[in-house]
Amino acid sequence: MINTDLTAVIDTMEEEKVELLLQLFADVDLTISTPPHTGLMMLAVHDSFATAFYPGEILVTEARVLFHGYEGFGMVLGEAPRRALARAAADAVFHAPESTPVQDSVRTFLLQEATLQKTRQLENAALVAATKVRFDLMPGA
Repeated sequence: MINTDLTAVIDTMEEEKVELLLQLFADVDLTISTPPHTGLMMLAVHDSFATAFYPGEILVTEARVLFHGYEGFGMVLGEAPRRALARAAADAVFHAPESTPVQDSVRTFLLQEATLQKTRQLENAALVAATKVRFDLMPGA
């Protein structure tokens, strides 16, 4: 899993885990270049004919952070300043070419969370699959 995929894990983490992630940056030299702020963004989807359709605008929160001269950007759905800040901080740390202890600890934290989320997703898929009805096998059909 590449680092950009790892930062996407932050979008669906529980709030308590976002706070734990932010604690990993407590002793790190980070500069918030653009504090978290909300804005509107046009939502674009494609219909079944691959034609762009714009149902409206969505609320997003974005932030920018500097780590040793490398900028990180975080944008998340909704009003979530701490989550946007966590995503920006992780992005900045991953942009640094040299491996740092904080980079390793953030990567480990996010890999564990990605594994946990994938396990939950598979468990939920199994629960949903168990409710599938095959009408062609029903008596009298």
